[in-house]
Amino acid sequence: MDIKTVLVTGATGNVGRHIVVGLRDACITVRALSRNPSRNPSRDLLPAGADAVAGDLADPDSVRAAAAGADAAFLLWPFVTAEGADAAVRAIAAHVRRIVYLSAMSVHDEAPPEDNGVWGQVEQAIERSGAEWTFLRAGGFATNTLAWAERIRSDGVVRWVYGEAARSLIHERDIADVAVHALAEDGHAGAKYLLTGPEAITQADQARILGEATGLPVAWEEASPGEIHGQLAAVTGDHAFADHALAYWASLVGHPEPVTRTVEEITGTPARTFRGWARDHAGDFRPRSPEEVVTRYVSFLRRGDFGAALKLLAPDVVRVAPLEPGGGGAAGLRGVEAIVQNSGQQNAGYEIRGIEIDGPYSHGDRFAVRFAFDETHFPTGDRASSEKMSVYTVRGGAIVREDVYHHTPPHGASR
Repeated sequence: MDIKTVLVTGATGNVGRHIVVGLRDACITVRALSRNPSRNPSRDLLPAGADAVAGDLADPDSVRAAAAGADAAFLLWPFVTAEGADAAVRAIAAHVRRIVYLSAMSVHDEAPPEDNGVWGQVEQAIERSGAEWTFLRAGGFATNTLAWAERIRSDGVVRWVYGEAARSLIHERDIADVAVHALAEDGHAGAKYLLTGPEAITQADQARILGEATGLPVAWEEASPGEIHGQLAAVTGDHAFADHALAYWASLVGHPEPVTRTVEEITGTPARTFRGWARDHAGDFRPRSPEEVVTRYVSFLRRGDFGAALKLLAPDVVRVAPLEPGGGGAAGLRGVEAIVQNSGQQNAGYEIRGIEIDGPYSHGDRFAVRFAFDETHFPTGDRASSEKMSVYTVRGGAIVREDVYHHTPPHGASR
């Protein structure tokens, strides 16, 4: 099969961006699916050689239009359930002859469908589509250890559970390399590839290796299952997921994850080690300079990626906004969770229609940003604008303080 054009979902992600580069190097045209390519700031993150095309996996008609003229597709299903997968896959298969899907190692052919989760259900949808398919059943991603980065930067500690659980984490570039072979070559139809790193390493040793790669002292602190369960449930809102994750990690203490040679068998090159991954990503774990924090924070705000912006705040960040009801008065609020909760309360009943960001204005370890909001009050329909200036302090590679000066009274304040 002569593959000339490939539709790629998740093209700006950890795996997708490497797939784009690999296909480009193979002289294959790449279309990157984007909800709104003309206005989505993530288009600027696309590797050179990819063309952004409009389409949303939740909108089968748009996907069908995006897939027209493509020969193959790389599918990353971004949702937590398989609802809508049949329609989306049928839309892709209406045009492409080959689908390569990033699945998970947890899918087992002998298990009932309900035990294989969303990954297994999407696999079934692809099998029903009639397209030629290849499933990449990947193990744990090495990139998941980036969740430890903030603590490593701030105090050189990884506090997690089951330090002796051994995982065969895989480098995202190895997944991408296998995907490019499966997309561009014949001979992979109907394959279910189990992809892992080249060795199983305990989580405590992963922390040690990250320290060696970054040149920073990194200590492992064993947390209780209850502590980590609470964190996972708070982030995901799913207690069942937290239960399953903890049970799985506990099982890896006595029974490490499997190690396969599939990456080498497909690509001809051994899978990259976790130590190699740590060297590749060492900069993600080192303390950031104030200049880098400023640049990244304002860039995330302008793109509307507030989740990424929050990751640049120190865990015990202080926000002082005396005029805001519930803002903690002169002492302010401490901690990201308290700040996010207060923001939700302040903006309840308002639709933020647009944000104008002016700055940053930097001086040493401090910088200022001016915000102008265009907003509508839901109960009354009144539309108004408001302005504020935030002055931030950076220390240890993170934002540790925000002082807020309102040019117009904040929501709920006496006017």
